[in-house]
Order: sequence, then structure tokens, then C-alpha cells
Amino acid sequence: MKVSIIVPVYNSEKYLKDCLASLINQTLKEIEIIAIDDASSDKSLEILKEYEKKYPNKIKIYTNSKNLGQGATRNKGIEHATGEYIGFLDSDDYVNFNMYAKMYDMAKKYDNPEIITTGLVFAKNSDYLINSFKGISQTKGSVLNVADNPDIILDESPSVCNKLFRSDTIKNALFIEERMWEDIAFTYAKLFKAKRILKFNDADYFYRRRANEGVSSKNNQFNNNLFDIFEVCDYLERELKEASKYEQYKYYVRFIQLAYSLYRVTEVFSWNIDENKKHDLVDKMCKLVVEKYGDWRVYPKEFLSSKIGIIELEKLNEYFKKSKQL
Repeated sequence: MKVSIIVPVYNSEKYLKDCLASLINQTLKEIEIIAIDDASSDKSLEILKEYEKKYPNKIKIYTNSKNLGQGATRNKGIEHATGEYIGFLDSDDYVNFNMYAKMYDMAKKYDNPEIITTGLVFAKNSDYLINSFKGISQTKGSVLNVADNPDIILDESPSVCNKLFRSDTIKNALFIEERMWEDIAFTYAKLFKAKRILKFNDADYFYRRRANEGVSSKNNQFNNNLFDIFEVCDYLERELKEASKYEQYKYYVRFIQLAYSLYRVTEVFSWNIDENKKHDLVDKMCKLVVEKYGDWRVYPKEFLSSKIGIIELEKLNEYFKKSKQL
């Protein structure tokens, strides 16, 4: 197999057929689809079995006896993957039919870089799936040396889903489990460890943003997993220290830790909870951010606002002026 695509599935019956259709119709023929049902309570598993029966040479179905979460499910998929490159697709999203053929073919041309990344587009519906994109030009991509251009990593999304990873680089470095935002540690660790990245800017991965469903919706309401972000950021640091890459990229790692932990703080501002509880949470989070990762004001405002947002960053600065914590 040239490419293995791992699809964790949990209660995705409403969108799953779109996801699978975008994979079944890939122009790359040497592709395996590894779909893992994470103990869904809807008809997701029925849909998976239906596709497996129809496309037995393309789809492999696995099931978890209990809900393990996305990190553990992706790790299970990596164990079963046999492709030269491994990718991930969330079960409510979909991809351009030419995405994996283009990424793989150009990777061969450029001597197998560790990571291939392409464009991610937010989508509300299935319109992009219906459009075959035959009229849209596909770029040839460019290969970037990470050590010479570490800034490129900060431009990358933490999502694993708009990327392919050379299989030998991830088989022994898996996702943190039972935590939200596991992508952040996994993706950035692999990017910092890579020597070369093949980058495209095409409209290839379609992320279905849903206001009241999915992981993105959890960020806008009270979330018991809020402090997972610190474990994820610390996990990234440990992995780079073990690879003797931390000191080389410390400035960039600290930026990522600050940006994503502060982003979680700004989300609390919009939660519909008691104001005293909100204040206590923000206060505790901010103290931890500063204690663990330092003062974010050493980074240019435009740098941080690119990840956090201009308005959100101003809210943080105003909060700290009032609280006099810094």
C-alpha cells in the first residue's frame, strides 16, 4: 500500500457516508482505509459494515469494545496501517478526490519527505464533495528544510488530518491518550523532528465546522477537560527533549505552548457559567500558563494574534492589567 488513512468513528451516522465516499473515490488506487468504530451508539457501525461489504479490498473495519477516545483509536489504527505514508481523516469531514494521489506522487518526486501537508478549508455542508474540483489547478508544492526555516512550523495547523506522515516516523511515537487536543502534541512534535516538509496550499481537506456538535462545540461551553491542554503541551516538550530537539527549537515550542494554552483561556471568557467561577478558572489557568511557559509578551503581538485572535489577545492583556498578575 502507498497510503493508509485512519478514520476513528464515533456516532457519525449523519456525515459518515460523505467521509467514506471521498476516500473510496480517491484517484490513488493503492490506498487502504482503516475505519475504527469507537463504540458508537448510533448506526455508524452499520454504515461501516455496508461499505466494507461493498469495497472489501479497500476498507478494513475494526471495533472498540468500549469508547477509548480519538487518541487511543488513532493509535490502534497506526498499528494496523501498512502504507508507506499514513494519514488521518475525521469521520465528519471529507477530502478532495485527488488529494492523496497528488501528495504521494510529489513525495516520490521529492525523495520521500517525512511530512506532506496541504490546505484545510472550513465547510458547512457537502457542497465541496459534489464539486470534483477539475477546474481548480493543483500546485506542485514546495519542499522546505525545517532547520533552516523553523518559522514554517508556526504557520501549520495542529491538525493531523491535512497531512501525510511517512510511516517509519510515527510507528513508535503515538498520540497521547484520554486527553483532548491530542493533535497539538503529535503534529508539532513530528514537524519539529522532520528534516523536510512537502507543503501544498490547495483546497484539499474539508473540515465540517458544526456549532452545536463535535469537538469544536465543546470549546464554547463548560469543559471538564480544560486542563488537558497543559498535559498536551508538556507532552510535546518531553517528546522533543527525548529526541534532543528541544533546545534547538525552544523559542518556537514555548510559543506553541503559550498560544494554545492561552487560546483555551480565551474560550472560558465566552462560557455561560457563573461569573465568579469563570473568574476563578481564568485566574488559575493564567497563573499556570505564566508559571509553566513564561510571559507571552516576549512574542510580537501579531505573532500571537495569528493563533489566538486580535480581540481575544486584547481581552487577555486587559485581564492581566486589572488582576496585576504580571
